[in-house]
Amino acid sequence: MKRGLVAMAAVVALAAGMPAAAQVGAAAQPAKAREVAPGVKAERIADLQVGDKAPELKIAEWVKGDPVTAFEKGRVYVVEFWATWCGPCIAGMPHLSELQKEYKSKNVRIIGVNIWDDTTKVAPFMSERGGDEKMQYTVAIEEKIPDTDARRTGWMTREWMDASGQQGIPSAFIVDQHGFVAWIGHPMTMDDALREIVAGEWDIVAAAKKYVDEKKVEVRFRDYMMAIRGNDSAKAYAVAKELIDGPAWDNAQMLNTLAWYIVDPDSTIDPRDADLGLRIAERASELSKHENAMILDTYAWALWFAGHQDRALEMQEKAVRLAPENMKEQLGEALERMKKMKRGG
Repeated sequence: MKRGLVAMAAVVALAAGMPAAAQVGAAAQPAKAREVAPGVKAERIADLQVGDKAPELKIAEWVKGDPVTAFEKGRVYVVEFWATWCGPCIAGMPHLSELQKEYKSKNVRIIGVNIWDDTTKVAPFMSERGGDEKMQYTVAIEEKIPDTDARRTGWMTREWMDASGQQGIPSAFIVDQHGFVAWIGHPMTMDDALREIVAGEWDIVAAAKKYVDEKKVEVRFRDYMMAIRGNDSAKAYAVAKELIDGPAWDNAQMLNTLAWYIVDPDSTIDPRDADLGLRIAERASELSKHENAMILDTYAWALWFAGHQDRALEMQEKAVRLAPENMKEQLGEALERMKKMKRGG
């Protein structure tokens, strides 16, 4: 069901810190010893994570801007990974350009590193597809690893993306004034972190712990989705309960998606735990102050399957009223479906 796909995409992106990303990457490599920032004692869950000394740059070609031979002390770097075929990467380029303009006088250097790509397409992208205009920051192509699939394998891919378990692009790594990775995520969500890092107000110890905690949640959410797809209701419910008893309890979008796959009227999950679905959906609606149309839709179906039909219709009517134009028809159809079901149709 389209509604379910939208919900899943939203929460996967949220858990991963990436609003929209193209998926290609490999799983994280086994953790190995790395130099870490003073005070960082976060659990090791990947070869590269927040708080670690940044790997070196291994670049085959500097397409635009002066080469960066090493991370200079006192300067902040954003290392962002992109490809010519990646729609979300291209959509985010103007934002990166705005950030480079804003922080140019504050010793910030943004480097867009091309990976997972046919490198012969980079020059035409820059000259014929508006890349040079869109990318008002340094642009580079990663050095490829000899005797491997050149499109899929490069040193930057291996040492940065694979090492950290990042599986989609665009992905960004902020390297602080001391050469440590201070933040990892989707470049469209890095503004606050970048501002604090540049100002010297970033708590890298807390950030390292938060990063590990968020990654653990992401892994468990993927376990939930695998269980849902495999119709393993027992495992799905066990993971859902673990998540709501922990970090997901204050995450409205994640709660909404957990609930939706339980109360979706077209779901094949069996048995349907209506009480669990209602508990989760009700919390999501409370967190959103009962003003988010998609969350209200989930809450309405949770109420319906828990036996509160009149209340369900009330919530679905509110969802339709609050829905943006591109959702009104879909939620209106859900309302009519509820009414027909109540009539016994």
